[in-house]
Amino acid sequence: MLKELREIVERVTASSDLNEAMSELVRQTRDAMQVDCCSIYLRRDLDQAYLLAATDGLAPEAVGHAQIPFGEGIVGLIGEKEELINLADAQHHPSFKYLPEAQEDAFKSFLGSPIIHQRKTLGVLVVQQKQVRLFEEKEESFLVTLASQLATVIAHAEAKGNLKSPNWHGVLRGLAGSPGVAIGKAWVWQPRVELGQVKPRKADDPQQQQARLDKALRQVDEELDSMALRFKESAAGESVAIFEVYQYILKDPVFMGLIREDIERGWTAGSAIKRVCEKQIAQFTAMSDPYLRERAADVRDLGQRLLTRLIHEDDGPLALSEPVILVADEISAPLIAEIPRDKLKALVAAKGSINSHATILARAMGIPAVIGIDHSFELLEDKTLIVDGYSGELLVEPITSVLREYKRLVAEEEQMSELFATVRQERSETQDGVKISLLLNAGLSADTEIAMNDAADGVGLFRTEIPFMMRDRFPSELEQAANYRRILTSYTGKPVCMRTLDVGGDKQLPYFPIVEENPFLGWRGIRLTLDHPEIFLVQLKAMLRASEGIDNLSVMLPMVGNLDEVRAARRLLDRAWREVSAEPGIAPDGIRYPSLGVMIEVPSLLYQLPELAPLVDFWSVGTNDLTQYLLAVDRNNGRVADIYDALHPAVLRALQQIIDHSRLYAKPVSICGELAGEPIGVLVLLAMGYRRFSMNNSNIMRIKYIVRQSRIDELQKVLQEALSHKHTGAFKGVFGRYLEERGLGGLLRAGN
Repeated sequence: MLKELREIVERVTASSDLNEAMSELVRQTRDAMQVDCCSIYLRRDLDQAYLLAATDGLAPEAVGHAQIPFGEGIVGLIGEKEELINLADAQHHPSFKYLPEAQEDAFKSFLGSPIIHQRKTLGVLVVQQKQVRLFEEKEESFLVTLASQLATVIAHAEAKGNLKSPNWHGVLRGLAGSPGVAIGKAWVWQPRVELGQVKPRKADDPQQQQARLDKALRQVDEELDSMALRFKESAAGESVAIFEVYQYILKDPVFMGLIREDIERGWTAGSAIKRVCEKQIAQFTAMSDPYLRERAADVRDLGQRLLTRLIHEDDGPLALSEPVILVADEISAPLIAEIPRDKLKALVAAKGSINSHATILARAMGIPAVIGIDHSFELLEDKTLIVDGYSGELLVEPITSVLREYKRLVAEEEQMSELFATVRQERSETQDGVKISLLLNAGLSADTEIAMNDAADGVGLFRTEIPFMMRDRFPSELEQAANYRRILTSYTGKPVCMRTLDVGGDKQLPYFPIVEENPFLGWRGIRLTLDHPEIFLVQLKAMLRASEGIDNLSVMLPMVGNLDEVRAARRLLDRAWREVSAEPGIAPDGIRYPSLGVMIEVPSLLYQLPELAPLVDFWSVGTNDLTQYLLAVDRNNGRVADIYDALHPAVLRALQQIIDHSRLYAKPVSICGELAGEPIGVLVLLAMGYRRFSMNNSNIMRIKYIVRQSRIDELQKVLQEALSHKHTGAFKGVFGRYLEERGLGGLLRAGN
């Protein structure tokens, strides 16, 4: 029945109309399973009943009319129990409920499966037969599979169908991209030119095409300069680095060289841009690392900007008469910059993640953002929206009472922002005098490099892999050294911890492909670089050369799983330091030997901490990967993301073990995962004993304020209270109450 199942699923998912899809499913299912009847009942919360929505076998006139109340009938029992029911003679079952309008008198055997989407029962899929018999196991599996496929179709269709109603008001759910609340009218944006719209074609005059490309490059470069200048003069001035990322790509000789080579081969300028950009986009999109995967959006946006200039040279600035909520399939940082700050209230996007430049910029600017809203955005045009960047909810055409309440919350939000700004120049210190270090997670991104952040105490994690990924070859030692020098100089007098190359497996380099069945557990990080000491040594030498006379460098090893990896890395660092120090022009003692540390993110390292301590100078905990590996949960997989919990008891015990061992062996330890930038997360970590936290730039101010409002002795008591509870959600509740009592409930939700 596999062939029939595949055909049914393909036809149902391809249908754009829910009623059509359900009619097709019941007809084909009846034929494939050779039964006398197949029906779909949809849950209707308003009527508190299951409505007959489609059938092939029952009376057609009953569709849309026949209902089974919740808790009644076998259909109601399936919905209540959320499990399949197989009956040889349904009419003798105590829960059987007769529906005269459906004319099901002749049917005896019954097989029904719940239709469930994200733990919510949407309906029941039923097949019936006139003869008395139990359905076979393979028939049960067939029906369950169909029900799971139908669930996704129904969930999406219901949401889109709601929007088509002119008077509909309700809630669409996505992911929280940037905290805050905003109220305003939707302004739906679509790019004038998309890469997919360009049909590759050849040209007769390569010189003319090169000239067209040069003109488009100058125009886009001028646009980016203008955007960067605008942000330098704003409160989000440190975010100017985003536009330098775009200009870095625009002026990258390798990237532009590939485009020019295609033009010389006879392609038009637009076709060359499309071909090269789509290859880069495919490379980044295939990566599982969320930070790196989002770089595909940067390349796509830059490519579309170049194409727009090639085709629409007279494009003027965006003109908006009133503040709006920007709604788009995908939002880029330059698009945000094109809109005057006083005209932009919030962002809503279908694509993106917390690592996209749009959400990074939104957080830096203090603009609420909700991402992952998978709906027909053209239907939102001009509707009143409420964007809740705490819950990830988008309220469409809210009723008066809801609108009034959110207006009050918006006013409280503004008061909290002013409050956080008051501690910018203050020390990171608790009320009982415990000093805390707040560091930056850095990379080629808005919240990371170039612009000095005077509220941060240094860089706790600098990702070095991006420059490697923007080329068609490994960067030379001098190229790397120039990049590292720029970062180290930006933070003179403050520590900068550089993580060695973390590529391989899921993070592919275009010139160094690796094919593996399970990249998460594959050849990556320190495993790859130790196997290629020629790559590792060049990077270490570049870091050391860059640090001459600055003396703020420390080096960190990623994905360490055993002690031999640390010993081998130490030997290579020793060699690199000796060789660079001995070079002509290097002053005696001109290059300080850097501290060497490891990322604790592979669970095996938890059981080797006593042996690890003598081999390294510090530890840094990567809570994102450590949580993922401990719980066997891919947090980027929507089906299981809800069980990814950095406050899971197993994760908390691991964190407590690490801090206990750090005290025992006098090893400095920091947290560089997202947990460090979360209000409840940082309170839990403070209570455990952690004192160094590395986070995105957007979190520095609010975490500093939280630290200054807290007492370690109080937090330790709160931790003991949370540990006394048996359920896993206790930490959020108990530590959330601690924030509430200090008037900081607005860090967890809308309002104060």
